[in-house]
Amino acid sequence: MNYDEIAALCQRLEYRDKLRLAQMLIQLARKEEESQNPRSQIEENIQDSWKTPDNAEVIQYVLERIVKLKPTKRSGLKNSIEAMFQFQGGISEFELEKIISELQRLKYIKIDENNRVKYL
Repeated sequence: MNYDEIAALCQRLEYRDKLRLAQMLIQLARKEEESQNPRSQIEENIQDSWKTPDNAEVIQYVLERIVKLKPTKRSGLKNSIEAMFQFQGGISEFELEKIISELQRLKYIKIDENNRVKYL
């Protein structure tokens, strides 16, 4: 069976079946990619291609989104930043803390002793 035959058969499916098939194909492709590229290589590629947290562009990107979201607690701030990077392979706890520290150092935010976030 080739691609054209499969595509023709897929066009006859109901929309829900098409969505289920698409989801299954994505999962299979991800598993195949992981088996071909061990996790350490994937992480190295992400680190090489992904902007580092001390990069001014990343800080600016995070700042713009955080100002709109305005999480009030440190935990909400961390969750918001993690969500920003979830489609780029995620972000480590160390990188997350680096971003928060940089936002505080540049006086964009302040986190008080009760873990409340204040925007300056």
